[in-house]
Amino acid sequence: MLIHIIIITLTYELSNIPELKKTSLLIFTFLSVLGTAFSQTANISGVVNSYFKIVDVIPAKNCVRVSDATGLSQNDKVMLVQMKGASINTNNNSSFGDITSINNAGNYEINQVCRIIEDSVFFSFTILNDYTPSGKVQLVKIPVYTDAIVTDTLKAAPWDNANGLGGVLAIQVTGDLTLNAPVSAMGAGFKGGSFVTSSGSCTSFLSAYYYNGNNTSPQNGAFKGEGVYDITNNNFSGGRGALANGGGGGNNHNNSGGGGANLTLGGAGGGNSSSTGCQGNYYGHAGKALDASGGQKIYLGGGGGAGHANNTTASSGGGNGGGIIFIQAATIVGNSQKIISNGKAGGNTTGDGASGGGAGGTIIMNVSTYSGSLTIEANGGQGGNENNEMINERCYGGGGGGSGGAIYFNNILPVSYSVNGGTNGSITNSLNCPSLINGTPGNTGQTFTNYTFNASTTLANFCGIILPVQLVSFTAKNTSNQTHIQWEVNNIDEIEKFEVEHSLKDMNWKNIHTAYSNGSANFQYLHDNIQPGYHFYRLKMYKKNGNREYSNIVKVFNGIKSKYTVYPNPAKGDVYVSGDFKPFSIIQLVDISGKIIRTQKIMDHNIVQRVPANEIPPGVYLLQLEDQVQKIIIY
Repeated sequence: MLIHIIIITLTYELSNIPELKKTSLLIFTFLSVLGTAFSQTANISGVVNSYFKIVDVIPAKNCVRVSDATGLSQNDKVMLVQMKGASINTNNNSSFGDITSINNAGNYEINQVCRIIEDSVFFSFTILNDYTPSGKVQLVKIPVYTDAIVTDTLKAAPWDNANGLGGVLAIQVTGDLTLNAPVSAMGAGFKGGSFVTSSGSCTSFLSAYYYNGNNTSPQNGAFKGEGVYDITNNNFSGGRGALANGGGGGNNHNNSGGGGANLTLGGAGGGNSSSTGCQGNYYGHAGKALDASGGQKIYLGGGGGAGHANNTTASSGGGNGGGIIFIQAATIVGNSQKIISNGKAGGNTTGDGASGGGAGGTIIMNVSTYSGSLTIEANGGQGGNENNEMINERCYGGGGGGSGGAIYFNNILPVSYSVNGGTNGSITNSLNCPSLINGTPGNTGQTFTNYTFNASTTLANFCGIILPVQLVSFTAKNTSNQTHIQWEVNNIDEIEKFEVEHSLKDMNWKNIHTAYSNGSANFQYLHDNIQPGYHFYRLKMYKKNGNREYSNIVKVFNGIKSKYTVYPNPAKGDVYVSGDFKPFSIIQLVDISGKIIRTQKIMDHNIVQRVPANEIPPGVYLLQLEDQVQKIIIY
């Protein structure tokens, strides 16, 4: 049977060794003439992360304890992140909610699991930051894909404060991440203040900055939006004072809620300027801006505060903030899709206080190449609209807008993006209102370039104690009919010898080199005069205690430089191939699942051939001509 060999050059992460070392490898796919493929492309959608509550952090052992380790495995990539734990000013004045110390709230880092013993999780690299488990610290399992296609909306699980879990969407794709649907953490962050209906009674000058929002006969202050301070006293739950980056609630009577915040201020809620009935301008204050500590801390968007209400049925309370998105990929094929961590809008109202919008969340983009159109958004949610119902001299304002969030790029700004603050809510149908006190918009968020995400590069000693030997790296690179093989171990005294094993595609392994322990941690071998095609290598390790272990398998391709040039690449429309063609050569365009999209025979002697691609859906394809294959991107 005729087999076509298709070659894709990707950055592949050695995911089955504790210490991550990156190397450029050749990943391969075999296609039969019928187009059947053994593809490593994953179709992903919905929630792909798992979340684990951390109950203890033990830096001396480079370990955390989780409430339940079910679902975690050795070599899993993970994010440690502390969601809350800030200290605030609790004085009953305009300083209520000011952050007196951010403490460990917002600390995060990327690491890898090297061992799990019951509820204890040990990491391959030393823990960078301090964490306080009472501040809602979680471990987020990050799935790693070779190539991935988002087939339906990829989501973050909504933040669940009761369990201290969720709000984060994190993935790694070592090759191409193709978006055929959005990636969203919209509204997955801190919760907006809950909407409740108060009794209609009112008392003049209810100006305090906190009340117990659970009391509804009447509710003197509507619920505040959630933020990095965790409420332990219900007396702080309601009222106009902003709770750190959560917006303040509107006070009795019918004042509107403030917008949530991230790294910049949210918008203030609208006030009551009525000249009849219950009066008093005691709007919800804007959520407080947080400090990113030079990008060392990341946050969920703050929730908007609820508006005070006694008869409306329209309001849905404060808008939730946006969540956290972390994407590490070699290439993103945008396909005019969006990556979104917007805050949600505050609830509208009729004749009562409207609610504040949630703040935009945090997005970290560690991507080498962008292809096609892509928009990244961390916008604040709009404040709720106010309908004064043409009731004479009853005059209320709209909710405050949530602030924009934060977007971090590892290079210059490569794509369309926005961190706009949410607009304030509108006011309609006012009658005989000489003055109106509307809410204000949230402030524009922040973007950062040349950003490196937090990850330790120092290997953890304790994993070496748990595991008698650790393979730090095993790589194979092909140059000029030779394969240069290198490996590194720690605890070399545990090793008797190594055997380098080689195979062709039949997986018939043969020992091609034996290396004995000589006290050094670094080894290398040159496999010379290899034939063209694919070659597979693995390392067999003999321990002094009699045990034997194998390394991961690495693949290399010994080939020749392409005889053809394909352009433009990426392309929007037709693709052209130039070179010295053989008569009646066949050009095939194949998608990454192995399906042949187009076949054409070269009938003329033109040195440039046109491949019509304007009717082909955007995505990653393979163009095959004779024994040459090139990856192309259509957008």
